[in-house]
Amino acid sequence: MHTITQVTDRITLVMLNVAIWSGRKKLRAEDLKLGTEVPPEELVSLGSKRVCDPEPLKIFHRIKKGAERTCLQVGTRFLGGFAVPHARAESIAEALALLKVEFDAETRSFLAGYDRALEEWISNLPAWEEPIRRAIEPAEVVGTRLRFGYQIVRIAPAEQPGTLEEEVQGLGDGIFAEVEQMARELEGSFEGKEKLHRRALGTFRRIREKLACLSFVDQRIHPVVETIDDWFARLPDGPIEGPIFNEGMGLALLLSDAERMARHGAGQWAVQQGGVPSERGSDMESDATPTEVTPLPLVNTGTEASPPLAVQSAMDFEAEMDALFGDGPVEADVDARDHPPEPAFAMPVEETVADVEGFFF
Repeated sequence: MHTITQVTDRITLVMLNVAIWSGRKKLRAEDLKLGTEVPPEELVSLGSKRVCDPEPLKIFHRIKKGAERTCLQVGTRFLGGFAVPHARAESIAEALALLKVEFDAETRSFLAGYDRALEEWISNLPAWEEPIRRAIEPAEVVGTRLRFGYQIVRIAPAEQPGTLEEEVQGLGDGIFAEVEQMARELEGSFEGKEKLHRRALGTFRRIREKLACLSFVDQRIHPVVETIDDWFARLPDGPIEGPIFNEGMGLALLLSDAERMARHGAGQWAVQQGGVPSERGSDMESDATPTEVTPLPLVNTGTEASPPLAVQSAMDFEAEMDALFGDGPVEADVDARDHPPEPAFAMPVEETVADVEGFFF
């Protein structure tokens, strides 16, 4: 089992502090003109009222979501922030700096038109003018509630780290859960279809990139990356259909189930170590350090006489999917030229595709 520092020494913590004014104020009984028949607060909550049009505030939420996606592309949620590999921290910092510039520009624009927007909002709701005006806050106050901040720090465990070890050990499960969410984009790519559109390969590639960047966190991650690599390495130049399509559907099902990914990774890792598959990779007694996978696009180097290594596995992904779907053998003619563009943080290096032993469900 790897120690805390084997992970913390290799990650940078990105903290996001994004404040967005809600545009709401507490709803009062007098706003509803309920008279004396007002239920007590112990019984009901009157909720809130919008004091301005919510539409102009949506841009701030979009920027915040963009910042979170930037961190999650090659990182995972950790200690209230995002753990990212050291090598990707600078690129993430640059992306967040651009988002901060956009956020600040939108803040200035919003505040400049704040008073005019309030009057338009009130004119559209004349019957509620009085409760709205009672709740209005000055633009300078609203400005203090719109802020985009981020901090990028290195972390190290103290002599008494508390429950930090538990948090580190839970990183793998968190990564699989995040990949499960990403794989939802694939739901409509296979159902009721006979061919896979190459646009769907972009989702597979983003998932592969995230897992490869974080493969040092948990030994169960590496085998999942190998499974993706094996399928990518055997994609044809032409339409993605037939057995290779069915394999892709099986791969999508695997990636859309966090628990199944964890079992598959644990089983494959145990086989590679010459052991017996365990329910959870982190429970396996071993001094082996989790393997880091090169987080790069695949480049097939196989030839007609010498196919890629992934095709030569004794009990590979192809064989298992053939058993599931009952189709014939898959051609090993490969070309990666049609793979979708690399993610923003990918850097070209040599291909590293390892043999895979199959699924463990």
